[in-house]
Amino acid sequence: GRWTHEMKACVPRHDFCMTLPFGAVVATLGVLGFVAKRSFASLVAGGSIGATLMCLGFASLRAWSSGASSLPWTAASAAVTATLAFAMGKKYMESSAIFPSGMLALTSMLMLCFYAKNLLVDGGNPPKESQMAKSD
Repeated sequence: GRWTHEMKACVPRHDFCMTLPFGAVVATLGVLGFVAKRSFASLVAGGSIGATLMCLGFASLRAWSSGASSLPWTAASAAVTATLAFAMGKKYMESSAIFPSGMLALTSMLMLCFYAKNLLVDGGNPPKESQMAKSD
């Protein structure tokens, strides 16, 4: 009924709506790791993974905007996120540090759930409204 419709309206349906901010958060945490602990590894890893996710998000948005399938970009985002979840989960298990490894492991796993829904349940990003009107 109405509640289900309202719930669907607040859950993003396009991968880039989540990938772009998630990539920005990962990159920001890399910078914060460098500032707080002078960890060059955090800067490089967080910056490069975050930038990769943002590039994949923009590529997905560009593909969707042009009417092409964004499925490859979503799948690539999921693969990068799975790698991040594994690495941060392993680091968390070794250190028990909630920040940043535990937080990144958890958010990465949540993002993987989102990607799985997008890819496996929704079949990718929904078409643009103008494309839906053409198919009617």
